[in-house]
Amino acid sequence: MAELKVGKDGAVYPQRERLKTRQKWSVMNRVMLSRGTIVKTLAGLVMGVSVGLAASALYQARGARRDRHRFPPPGRMVGIGGRRIHLWTAGTGSPTVVIVPGLGEPGLNWSALLPELAAESSVVLYDRAGLGWSDPSPWAGSALSAARDLRRALDGAGIAPPYVLVGHSAGGYIVRLFAAEKPDAVAAVVLVDSSHPEQVQRLPRSRASMALSILRSRLTPLALRRLAFDTGWSEQARREADARRLPSEFVSTRIAFDLSDRQRRTALREMAAAVTISPVQVRRRAASLWAIPLTVVSSSRDDPLCTDATAIAERRRFYSVWHPLQVDLLRLSSNAVHVVAERAGHQVHRHRPDLVVGLIVDHIRRVQAKARMIS
Repeated sequence: MAELKVGKDGAVYPQRERLKTRQKWSVMNRVMLSRGTIVKTLAGLVMGVSVGLAASALYQARGARRDRHRFPPPGRMVGIGGRRIHLWTAGTGSPTVVIVPGLGEPGLNWSALLPELAAESSVVLYDRAGLGWSDPSPWAGSALSAARDLRRALDGAGIAPPYVLVGHSAGGYIVRLFAAEKPDAVAAVVLVDSSHPEQVQRLPRSRASMALSILRSRLTPLALRRLAFDTGWSEQARREADARRLPSEFVSTRIAFDLSDRQRRTALREMAAAVTISPVQVRRRAASLWAIPLTVVSSSRDDPLCTDATAIAERRRFYSVWHPLQVDLLRLSSNAVHVVAERAGHQVHRHRPDLVVGLIVDHIRRVQAKARMIS
């Protein structure tokens, strides 16, 4: 017979059953302890991540605040209804050259060209809302809102027409929209490797490439980039700033912009608008520049930045579509010329600043000569 044992509840159990019950409770206790450990571990991880995110946000906010004090705006902060737009002005005289940089770029990127242009006439480098020193805007991103901000800022600053408008890349959209709304104020237009409203449809993988760029930028922790730069662990931010070929005194300013949350948010919004709303705005509102003098400056097939065989082949495939789009821009005006900048990639103003300055100065002198004839 099995050995009997009286349990705590007064019941009589066989010894074997009692052992099984004890083992069962032991297993349950271990499971409960294991679950408790997992919960505590997860709670600790969540707490650690939360603390890390808070510390990261605080470090980034302090760095951005420090940068704003270190690098005050070199130009004029012009109020346009509760917001301020930064216009970097130089030179004197008429016409005024107004430079609109490319996608997600502040006027600072054209600062190397400022002295030569200012020697000829007045020049304005335009910081769109949320870029450079300009205040952010809930409407930032679309080309039309940027064109209208520019018009209001020029009016508010008392910078009178005529204007020679220079638009690089996506800045070409803004220049076209501005000219369409104020054609009498525009003396000439220079499109520097300008975006074309049909490029999204005609360039292979254009949307996918832009979406990947947006995702990559969103996933890049700026606070870690800032920390890596501040501690000297990484020189990536400096290399990227140096690649823009800025005057040496503005390299640190450009690095501060690259590490700015506000700058990145605006750039991402402009990227999204560039493949959605901005091309539609240009097609509907700026289909023609009529007889406004127009110079289309485009990049060449051979980009000096493409050095290996794969990059060269990819550039040439891209150029087979891009070049016809540039030629198509000539139909915008009955008074248009096309100039191909040899050995220059998309950043024509970096690779061939002499050419870009010369073409702008040519327009300045033509406008001035015409004004003298009229007077």
